[in-house]
Amino acid sequence: MYDRSMNQSRTLMRANRVWVFLFAYTAACRDSESSDAGNTVNGGTGGDTSSVDCSSASTDIEEVVCAADALSATLSSTEQDTLLYDFSDASAKTTWSNLPNATRNGLKFGDLTDASRAAVMDLAATVLSADGHADFVGGLAADDYLGTQGGSGQAGPGGGGYSSDNYYVAFIGTPSETGNWMLQIGGHHMAYNVTFLAGAGHPTPHHLGAEPKSSFTVNSETYAPMSEEGAALVALFGSLDATQLSSAYLQGQAFADVLIGPDDGSGVAPTDYPMGANRTGILVSSLSTAGQAEVTAAIQQWVGDYNPSIADALLAEYTSTAAYGDTYVAWGGTEAAGPDPDVAGTYFRIDGPRFWIEVACQSGIVIQGETHYHSIFRDKAMDYGNSL
Repeated sequence: MYDRSMNQSRTLMRANRVWVFLFAYTAACRDSESSDAGNTVNGGTGGDTSSVDCSSASTDIEEVVCAADALSATLSSTEQDTLLYDFSDASAKTTWSNLPNATRNGLKFGDLTDASRAAVMDLAATVLSADGHADFVGGLAADDYLGTQGGSGQAGPGGGGYSSDNYYVAFIGTPSETGNWMLQIGGHHMAYNVTFLAGAGHPTPHHLGAEPKSSFTVNSETYAPMSEEGAALVALFGSLDATQLSSAYLQGQAFADVLIGPDDGSGVAPTDYPMGANRTGILVSSLSTAGQAEVTAAIQQWVGDYNPSIADALLAEYTSTAAYGDTYVAWGGTEAAGPDPDVAGTYFRIDGPRFWIEVACQSGIVIQGETHYHSIFRDKAMDYGNSL
């Protein structure tokens, strides 16, 4: 049964997170007075707040759709057109990247009014869990941090390739509680592609990266996106004995990045996962109960980034006894160094019948002398809701 008091609590928590974020990012947001802040959009004020009241939403999908409508209500008609793509547009669905200056769909954060940007943050909070939202906010902060470091000629928040301003939001299909549509939010080191089919959410493909992977501070706030994900993988592979680590090692393979990365507007889902004899590593079903629990904890770090209405059924499917009978954990990199995320080239993978997660530890691009994470979470059967 849906608990309305829990819904109200979540709404207050989301609102607090949104406005804390906006306060911290005042310097990065475009001055709303230079926008169409005074325009009335769908009965709203365009720059002060959305006209849509979501307090009566009684289910998670109602909250998500209402938050999407609230975002639309802050936009001009031209912006609404830019935000929306046809659900049949497979190229739009697959247009996402891990690069800072890649072509993306929809509206750029830096072109939004404060009200619209707050509405995007609130929409993300309805789709994500508290942990997932922390990674989301931390990922945005990481780009502003990189922008202050002078790397690659970047100019700091609001300019250059590294900035929270250079993230985008798009709807592929019209948001609906019963219809089919997709939410895209993405930028450098971040791609959320959440497809809703008749109200059921499918959260893959999901790309998340982190540079730096250690903690950092922006506007007196400290962030460490992907720190828990990294710790879970270290714990998983640290729980294996020497024989198991040897069995899990991807001998003769080098990993500069993840294998199944961005689809770059191809309009098709990947089919080149390792198959047959190339699916190597150690079977999860061969591990002890404690070892299997470490695998589950690692999977939880990615799946659990989403609202329980999205995550719970997937987590049960991915970690079932049947799934673990066909799920491999594997690692690559410098064998003598072991599965050490501080060594460039280290690579982690969990490969199930549906679940796929891989993490590559790359040399720093802006933060020299330190590795950073690239990760991809996919569902072999239900990427893009199997709608391409």
